[in-house]
Amino acid sequence: MKKVRFASTVIKLFMKNQIQDKTNIILDIFNMFSRCFIVFLLYAYIFEISGGMVNGVDYKTTMWSMFIYFCIMILNLRRLDRLIMADVKSGNVEMFMNKPINYLKISFYKVIGQGIFSFIFISLIGSILMILILGIPNVNLIVFTFTFILTFIFGQIIALFLYGIIGIMAFFIEDISPIHWIVDKFVMVLGGSYLPISMFPPIMKVIAYVSPFGAVNFATSTVYESWNDEWIYRVLLQLVWIVILGGILYILYNKSKKKAMINGG
Repeated sequence: MKKVRFASTVIKLFMKNQIQDKTNIILDIFNMFSRCFIVFLLYAYIFEISGGMVNGVDYKTTMWSMFIYFCIMILNLRRLDRLIMADVKSGNVEMFMNKPINYLKISFYKVIGQGIFSFIFISLIGSILMILILGIPNVNLIVFTFTFILTFIFGQIIALFLYGIIGIMAFFIEDISPIHWIVDKFVMVLGGSYLPISMFPPIMKVIAYVSPFGAVNFATSTVYESWNDEWIYRVLLQLVWIVILGGILYILYNKSKKKAMINGG
């Protein structure tokens, strides 16, 4: 219970800071609106010239998938590695690591707190507008609700571990920006940012399904008709990647902690 209270306290602290900074919220709303507006108009034209269906998926399903992806982007856990790198360069990380607190967990809570208000607010308002404009997606609501929550949580854990690993690399290399750029582009492409997964070529679909980059955004696939037959495998894949990436992060964090203690002691 103490760990839960500590986590909620840190998250609330940074969430309050975000709420007070109206500029970031306004920018998040503008970014969400502009992305949806451009993509929705573009794909409306694509589906119109394609007879209303692309690879067996209709316009409404595709737009719900893209909307979910854009909502996840608002949470923006992808900034975690840069926060860690900034602490490493400034030397603040040594101060935290030499105290009886887990620096990595605090970094997780910090990045969650910085994006959670915009994510909840924009997702709720956006979902209402989506229902009014496009209607409710053609899904089994029970399966959708349960698996969406599950895959969303697991996906964000994978994102934290993935970008946490990149951030910890700042202890060993001077600049992690190139690594962030490469990994981030894989997450965006295989997560369905530029093109919905339903439109991927077969080989790209396989890569998106089995890689950790695609597993981050499995929640975007919960609106597809095929989801009812494959969600168990997707959830298991997410669990596998959580174990693998969690193990790698644990090893790297312990090595970096020893290095910080030596440098700081």
